[in-house]
Amino acid sequence: MKRLLLLMAVFTISVGQLFAQFNVTFELNTENIENIDPTGIYIAGGEGFGFPGDNLMTDDDGDGIYTITLERELGFSSHYTFLNGNCGDWSCKEDLGGLPCGDPSSFNDRFLPEVSGNVLIKACYGNCADDGTCDYDVEDIELTFELNTALIDVDPEGIFIAGGGSFGNPGDNPLLDPDGDGIYTATIVKPAGFSSFYTFTNGACPDYSCKENIAGLPCGDPANFNDRFLPSTTVNTTIKACFGTCDNDGSCTVVTDSIELVFELNTETIDVDPAGIFIAGGGNFGNPGDNPMIDPDGDGIYTYTTTRPVGFQSHYTFLNGNCPDWSCKEDLVGLICADPNAFNDRFLAAVTENQTILSCFGNCVSDGTCISLSADDIYLDQTIFDIIPKVVVDYAEIRFGQSAMGVQKSITVNDISGNAMLIVSHTGDDPYRLNTENFSAGIYIVNVQTQNGVYARKFIVQ
Repeated sequence: MKRLLLLMAVFTISVGQLFAQFNVTFELNTENIENIDPTGIYIAGGEGFGFPGDNLMTDDDGDGIYTITLERELGFSSHYTFLNGNCGDWSCKEDLGGLPCGDPSSFNDRFLPEVSGNVLIKACYGNCADDGTCDYDVEDIELTFELNTALIDVDPEGIFIAGGGSFGNPGDNPLLDPDGDGIYTATIVKPAGFSSFYTFTNGACPDYSCKENIAGLPCGDPANFNDRFLPSTTVNTTIKACFGTCDNDGSCTVVTDSIELVFELNTETIDVDPAGIFIAGGGNFGNPGDNPMIDPDGDGIYTYTTTRPVGFQSHYTFLNGNCPDWSCKEDLVGLICADPNAFNDRFLAAVTENQTILSCFGNCVSDGTCISLSADDIYLDQTIFDIIPKVVVDYAEIRFGQSAMGVQKSITVNDISGNAMLIVSHTGDDPYRLNTENFSAGIYIVNVQTQNGVYARKFIVQ
């Protein structure tokens, strides 16, 4: 009981903090804009600021400083950008390509870190000044790219650098080989601090079909079309590369070393689909159905073995069934092993030796089991139950997972202050109907404990 009360206290504190609201104020200096669009200045983008036109900034005193204050919850963070006008296609957004305040992995947008109190952000349209002025003097630097093409037959249209939001489209930026030695070069002027993703293309193909394929190699970012990344650079720099490999000395040495990756997936939390279990996604593991996992001894542990180059890295996910629309993939939303910027898939960091990856379908346990062990020896098992819906009017259903089947279940419901609203034992496996007609509007916590584990979820009564 003490353990359950401790868990309740943790959830109560966490939920109280979760709903705290803070003011986030933006002050944007627009002196760099020659003509303010008649439709106004806006903030938009990321996961938290909507679309162009959603959030109008105002300049009531006509001093060129446009402001907006928005309420956001504790821990809120998001990319964002400023727009001169209400353009549905984002064509009127500020251009921060290559500047240190523009994130090349997110459309060169700015980033607001987690909110822990009221915040004031001072900015200047189109540059990285953060003191309320637009004074931002940046020296230019020269970036020289030297690309060895020894491993390919060069297309008659030539070799190009493209992508990343800073190098345009295939055909925009040609590399040249005036001495015919197979080393194609280009020197491009960018502001100091410039950074960007980029790729090389063998030909001027608008659909990027002629770009180099470095999927799975350590120099290819699986979250950004397997492009290369140039980190922030403040001095004149020469970048040596080889088309299609990760050599950084210009030699085009073909790396033949490979490693073996073994994925072992525990499926005790699910009923396995007749079509089977699969691994997919990330640009390296194909589509649903491409890579079946097998369980020859019938112990519920499905395996998949693959050979990849040293340094291989990729996102990936597991699927219960062969669903072309990805509807049968595991749901890791909000869990620590899910990357919210890559469809909430898992991520395998660069691997340099043979490795076995132990997983459980639908959670982040990495020891071959499907249970999470807390510091107080309480097994936190999120698969025990779910509550549907999360926002309740008259009643909700507590639906039990496989780990709660066939065992007695203790159900406790408390309000946000910790007052017990319901304590009941339930032996059946059918959903438990939770009647909330006599509950006041507010936030509640429901706990379900079995002999195997415990978990708690919040719900809201309207």
